Amino acid sequence: MAWFHLIFGIAMFIVFVTTGKYMRVDFPDKDAIPQELRLLMRSRHIYILFSALIHLALGVYLQLRPQVWRKVVQIGGSAVLVLSSGFLIWAFVVETYSLQHFSDLSRNGIYLSLAGIGLHLVGGVARQKHDR
Repeated sequence: MAWFHLIFGIAMFIVFVTTGKYMRVDFPDKDAIPQELRLLMRSRHIYILFSALIHLALGVYLQLRPQVWRKVVQIGGSAVLVLSSGFLIWAFVVETYSLQHFSDLSRNGIYLSLAGIGLHLVGGVARQKHDR
């Protein structure tokens, strides 16, 4: 599971870089577009980075717990985080280029990120026994 997050996080980082290049090519003159749209674009772009960093961190540190219920909760959290990433990419495209206005897509993507991390916390936190 950690390898999945690492690879997915790298892919999301590539999407982040690609959307940045696309914004630079598509909107070279920053003064030609309204500042509200520019802020909307950049924030949706940064949300993709936010998602990539979550996956990269999980890829480095994730350890599935041996208890079945904890493992199921962690895998569920991972599935929710992947869904969240999809929402955030979709929000970049739709809110920036189609609507040119905010919608619930990015908000739902961020809420799904919160839910996925919450599930990882519930499933991953375990009491450790220390030898003395």
